[in-house]
Amino acid sequence: MSAAETITTDMAGPLRRWSPAGALRAGGARLASYLVFLAVLLVLWLGAMRVFNIPTYLLPNPAQTLAALQQNLGRIGAAAAFTIGCTIAGMAVSVVVALVFAVLFTLSRTLNYAFGPLLIAIRTVPVIAVAPLLIMLWGRGKWNTIGVVAMLTFFQILLAAKRGFQSPSANVLEMMWSYGGTFWQTLIKIRAPFALPYIFTGLRLAANSAILSAMFAEWLSGAPGLGDFMLDAYAEQKFALMWAAILVSTTVAYLFFTLTVVLERAVEDWSA
Repeated sequence: MSAAETITTDMAGPLRRWSPAGALRAGGARLASYLVFLAVLLVLWLGAMRVFNIPTYLLPNPAQTLAALQQNLGRIGAAAAFTIGCTIAGMAVSVVVALVFAVLFTLSRTLNYAFGPLLIAIRTVPVIAVAPLLIMLWGRGKWNTIGVVAMLTFFQILLAAKRGFQSPSANVLEMMWSYGGTFWQTLIKIRAPFALPYIFTGLRLAANSAILSAMFAEWLSGAPGLGDFMLDAYAEQKFALMWAAILVSTTVAYLFFTLTVVLERAVEDWSA
């Protein structure tokens, strides 16, 4: 066993068998919280309609919304499947690109100074301003949605991963260096474990906006996802159907965020 491996083994502490119970409990707790939220939302929804006397053609009541969801379950399900698939693919691209740049910035300060401002500039450009260019590059289908999701989510993951890779103390890094650890050994055995909590924080922040980013791309390009479905329902003045799609998109976004929490807990338990 090399000196670098000895250091990381000593830091790891006693091993234990991995179990998914903790991750499942975390996911179950979040799902229970969401059910409570839906119950409270239902009460507030009905109360607002009664107190403010809101007509149902402006804001459908919960019964109308659920009826529209049941009658159009296939269409809404197909649109949701398209949005979810593009969001997952876009997040995968986002994570890979962000981690590559985070490693490069950790490897070289020159690269950080050279490309950091460019990435910030790309992130701050309004997507709607470059929407015609994006549609020209990626078309109006799934690739446009995947590209927009990756563009709008990679920056949070990049900043978190970069901070995580740079979080080990100077003493730990110096010890690895004194025992002959290479950059890549230090990255894998020291920097990556230290960076995991930061990376998952970036994932949670990105997951909050990932579904909305996908729907925004669908609004711009007309791709057959939840965003375009809502626009069509609004244009046809089928407000109950539109609110049914909004309810589905909100649920999907929450489940997507919950997935990152469950994955983080599973990785934490495994790494322990």
